[in-house]
Amino acid sequence: MNKLSNQNGMALLLVLIIVALLSALVIEFSFSTLVDLRATETFRDRTKALYLARGGVEAARTILQEDKNGFDHVSEFWGNPLANIPAGDGDVSIAISDLTGRMNVNFVADNRGNPLPGYHRFVALCEDVLLLDQLQAHELADSLVYWFNADKTRTTPDDAYYANLQPPYYRRGDKLTILDELKLVKGFDLQRFEKLKPYIRVVGDEQINLNTAPAAVLYAWQYSAAEDNIEVIFDRKDIVALVDYRQKTAYQRLSDLAQAEGVGERWSSAWLTNSVGVSGSIYQVFSQGRVNQGTRDAKAIIDKQGNKLLSLKVE
Repeated sequence: MNKLSNQNGMALLLVLIIVALLSALVIEFSFSTLVDLRATETFRDRTKALYLARGGVEAARTILQEDKNGFDHVSEFWGNPLANIPAGDGDVSIAISDLTGRMNVNFVADNRGNPLPGYHRFVALCEDVLLLDQLQAHELADSLVYWFNADKTRTTPDDAYYANLQPPYYRRGDKLTILDELKLVKGFDLQRFEKLKPYIRVVGDEQINLNTAPAAVLYAWQYSAAEDNIEVIFDRKDIVALVDYRQKTAYQRLSDLAQAEGVGERWSSAWLTNSVGVSGSIYQVFSQGRVNQGTRDAKAIIDKQGNKLLSLKVE
């Protein structure tokens, strides 16, 4: 009897072990299935969110094309961010900003190493934004002059610096194609780059939009407008008056600048002809699509005049 009881006990123990193993396998299988399901759902939602974000860019292009009043100011429809607009199974958020108010650093010099009017403007901007002395600001501007020089047979003062880096590289010998490339140029460390970033661009023509240009750009833009690049028509007080006026109402035409407190007709002497305007041409679009927990971001640069998509980056 004892022997039979022992056999029954062993059988019961074996059954319990088998049941436990099967339960563990079932739980593991269920967990794996759940993980795979969640991964599939996340992939599905992120794919949908991608198309929503991409659609947001196209919506922004349409918004810009519908704006035909001859001036561009942040108080207009395009200047107001659109948040969480229902679309499909999720929503999309869109923000449009005018880059035309920023200084195009590709106009600091030409491809032969000759400084352009933008050279002195950039020096003034660096002094103001980076709080550099004149010598340091000129050194940064010179680094761009050398970087743009297309003559690879000519040795510039910066070539030895690039050759001694780890890893070494050679100057581009052309204009900047993306803003992040500026971090490769001598003197433009990450801290300086981040401080300058809101004031500069590398796309479009040289003209700036007086309705959206930061005060530092407005002030720096005078350098090259006056004889010998020395005389400054607008002092800091005048620049504040210009910015204060546009915060209340848009400059619909250049002559509206005369309405700013204390400015009067001096506005016509402050900047080079055709170097300023009251409308934008280059815009940056940020679009975020969201479906459940899946989100995707799209960043684009758009040429409003030709409705051209100049760049698109999806994250």
